[in-house]
Amino acid sequence: MGLEIQQIIEKEEKIIETACEKNPWFVPVFVKEALRGISFMLEEEKLSTWLSKYQLENEKCKNIGIIMAGNIPMVGFHDLLTVIFSENCAIIKLSHNDDVLIPYLLKMLVKIDPGFKQQIVFRKALSKVDAVIATGSDNTSRYFEHIFKNSPRLIRKNRTSCCIIDGKESSGDLNEIARDIFSYFGLGCRNVSKIYIPKGFNIRGLLPHFSNYAWISDHPKYYHNYMFQSSIYTLEHREFIDGQFFLLLKDPNLVSPVSCLYYEEYEDPEQLGSIITHNMDKIQCIVSRDGWFVDSVPAGKAQFPEPWDYADHIDTMKFLSGL
Repeated sequence: MGLEIQQIIEKEEKIIETACEKNPWFVPVFVKEALRGISFMLEEEKLSTWLSKYQLENEKCKNIGIIMAGNIPMVGFHDLLTVIFSENCAIIKLSHNDDVLIPYLLKMLVKIDPGFKQQIVFRKALSKVDAVIATGSDNTSRYFEHIFKNSPRLIRKNRTSCCIIDGKESSGDLNEIARDIFSYFGLGCRNVSKIYIPKGFNIRGLLPHFSNYAWISDHPKYYHNYMFQSSIYTLEHREFIDGQFFLLLKDPNLVSPVSCLYYEEYEDPEQLGSIITHNMDKIQCIVSRDGWFVDSVPAGKAQFPEPWDYADHIDTMKFLSGL
């Protein structure tokens, strides 16, 4: 199913073009990367492994409202997939930033399995739903909590991702870490916005490995962010390394602005573990060389989650099964 979906949509250049015209942050190369991520998730063996963990005999189909985000292409697909496979009906409120690709993708799914058609409804507003899954910012989450206070709900907030470097990375590892940082211009919750390096590590040594993504500075909105942040840090007399298309700063914060990458030194893995534990409520995923760090994913795999890699580490299928 996964490969078939990818091949069908990648041939539809007009659909991708329309989506990119509606949302300037969408560009064809990243739309196709998102499709690869979805096809990776839809591999038959992976779906079987994922679904085998649950009892999915649903006596009554429930209407599950899904409020989708639009920060990166088709970011709400996993929630939709989970609702469908839990044998419920997905009542979808699309983001206006991503209202082309998801409907088209679903048409393709229905062509593969016409039974899905009865489980998918699009609405401009959600009402009379049995439960809600909503993804947004820290601010919108408070709004969602209020308006759906009388319904079972799974409300997601801002998250970001980080990378652990231990100095043993190969050139290939560092090139893959660049993918985890710069894909989708860094706008996704699975994008690395902070790297942790061992004390004494040559941070400038990363720059040549990141240069393959220099082309993103040709994007007007990204370039505006890059120039704006450069001006602000210069006026504030903050030290930073100019990577020519991104800014590298030593900063204890986890979330960096678009076009910026924060880094922080650590003394030993034990100290690093304490830092990570303290920030886990804001971390979506952790990247490390070959996944050596506990509960991390290998370099280059941040944007290719498995079906069982749930957002915010909350088991969505378990949530739906318990309704």
